[in-house]
Amino acid sequence: MAEQKSKKPMTASDYAKNQPHLQGRILTPNPYSALAEYPPLSYAKAAAEGSTSKETVPTSKEPETPTKSTYYVKPQKQHLMTTQFTKPITLPQLKAFVNRAFYPDCPYPTDNVTKNHTFYEFILVDSRSIEVTHYPDQKDKNTIAYSTCKILNIHQSKDLGFIHHHTTKPFVTPGFHIQGYTYTDYQNAFFRAFFLRPYDHSWFFSFDHNCSKAIPGWFAEWWYWFGPSDAIYPANLLKTSFEFYKKHIPDQPIGPLNKIYFHIDMGIPWICSWHFQLALHLQDMPYSLVREFRVKWWEKYNQDRCSYSNIQKHFDTIKQAKQIVQSVSKTVPLLLPSQLQQPSQKKSSPTTSTTSSSSQKRSKHSKKEKLAQLIDQLMN
Repeated sequence: MAEQKSKKPMTASDYAKNQPHLQGRILTPNPYSALAEYPPLSYAKAAAEGSTSKETVPTSKEPETPTKSTYYVKPQKQHLMTTQFTKPITLPQLKAFVNRAFYPDCPYPTDNVTKNHTFYEFILVDSRSIEVTHYPDQKDKNTIAYSTCKILNIHQSKDLGFIHHHTTKPFVTPGFHIQGYTYTDYQNAFFRAFFLRPYDHSWFFSFDHNCSKAIPGWFAEWWYWFGPSDAIYPANLLKTSFEFYKKHIPDQPIGPLNKIYFHIDMGIPWICSWHFQLALHLQDMPYSLVREFRVKWWEKYNQDRCSYSNIQKHFDTIKQAKQIVQSVSKTVPLLLPSQLQQPSQKKSSPTTSTTSSSSQKRSKHSKKEKLAQLIDQLMN
């Protein structure tokens, strides 16, 4: 943990400065597990170690029962492309196929290799959407062992100043070889930036407690793939704490918003990894190349944060903050349109002007004091 604290998050300027080093660099597989041991998947283990075994690639697998220090393989598979394979193949054959299909820094279908992992990660960092830190392997500093990502905000198009999804806006930080990005690039970034390396790399995800809850609809799909599954939560956490939490918020019967809000407010992290696989995904078709996701509960999370008392305290604090804002807004009257017009040219006596000026100063001072108190209480 001491090593994690000493490592600083990536800044937007890091991507512009280190482009020759980051762009086009092939990340070598890391033979060491990230954050915790992976489940005993012979396929993933062989890929991580560069095995040349004749073992065939598994084509179907039941979701694993989550136990201590293991991942849960999500049952949904993300279809990438239909292959020519009509029967199981060996691991070297799969690796050769993947290397032909994808550019090393773009492990996804694309017709523009300049929009690679670095480009998409830069979009999210430059737009203050995520805070990411990459931790190098202790034996090979050029290899990323694992990464942490704190989601600061999921911006809607209007938040970033986009009118249309296809228009381009420049980066806040200059110096990148691509001058700007579209909102479609921004959406793709939330998916493609995290396809850093299959099999032996993991992401430690969490939300910032100030993350806006005005979440765009497309993020539900992100959660579908990268988000945690119900199977990994500790016993009764969803049945007790989550159900108690939902009583305090407007119910969202469709989609994962309730659970996303729960993770934001309770500071719940999780761990995610992914890998390639072959599967009979489409009916009456050859094997498909798919992407499988594995998720895991972080065992060091303090579950007391999800206790009834802390959840109640959280919503009581929000209620008090709203009451403070309402009381301040009542004491600071809104100006009428007539009061916003130019002042009258009629001259007033010096005594009247002095009295009026003193009264305005006292009023402004009182308002400043109340606003200062409000800010202080909200911060506490």
